[in-house]
Amino acid sequence: LSGKVALVTGASRGLGQYLGRALARAGADLVVTARKREDAAAFTDEVRGFGRCCEALSLDVRDEASIRRATDEAQAAFGRIDVLVNNAGCNVRKRALEVTWEDWNTVVDTNLRGAFFVAQAVARHMIPRGIGRIVNIGSVTSVFGSAGLAPYCASRGGVKQLTMSLADEWGKHGITVNCLAPGWFKTEMQAQSFLLLP
Repeated sequence: LSGKVALVTGASRGLGQYLGRALARAGADLVVTARKREDAAAFTDEVRGFGRCCEALSLDVRDEASIRRATDEAQAAFGRIDVLVNNAGCNVRKRALEVTWEDWNTVVDTNLRGAFFVAQAVARHMIPRGIGRIVNIGSVTSVFGSAGLAPYCASRGGVKQLTMSLADEWGKHGITVNCLAPGWFKTEMQAQSFLLLP
């Protein structure tokens, strides 16, 4: 990936940082995002320690204006975005009868709506160049259900279907769109989730 620029959302901790390290070690320069820019500052320094260029940006995937601004800033900083890793996500672990309207919106808006509009914003820059790679981070729950995770499973199943739709639509422009469906990782988000098992 030498000479390539990768944008990784949700890089303040966990899987986003693992993926960012892998990209940097493969030679990519990075734009890493978090809702608060300072939350990605230490990781930015770590990536620069690999000899890669790295910029941290503030990005709230639930805010359309924030998505547009961060994408434009990344484009301005590096001149292009070659790879998008759509990783930002969240979970609210509750029994289905206890899920509130706001719980549903928080999870689905972050994991599914956010993923779509980040991909759309980045693709607007990729399509004119005729090349790009988008990797949406799903979950094993993209393909099976689990008690206590109704909004999360719905959002991750949606990410899988979204990926296939975008791959079909943007493939003719030289953009590949794929979905990774990882299992359980020992991250802060998962540790919190398991404390709330139904």
